[in-house]
Amino acid sequence: MTEKYKIELLPDSKTCYRYLQAGFSTIVLTFLVGLLVLAVPSLIPVYDVIVMPTLFVGLGLLLYGVGTHLHIMHLNMLEMRDGDGNHE
Repeated sequence: MTEKYKIELLPDSKTCYRYLQAGFSTIVLTFLVGLLVLAVPSLIPVYDVIVMPTLFVGLGLLLYGVGTHLHIMHLNMLEMRDGDGNHE
């Protein structure tokens, strides 16, 4: 059972780290753009429209990365057990 999920759904274990990096980068980039907006006040209306969806995307990527990481950890735990349910 674990082989099916590991091969079909999660081809490599670095997938969750990519999502975590993308989510964190999105949030940091939004913060840096906010600092730029402080220097150019004419961009404040544009920033107000863009900031909330961008933060939601960043947080969504972070949550997806954490969930994927927990899924990989669970599959590793299942692989460590043999057919009787005992730990190898």
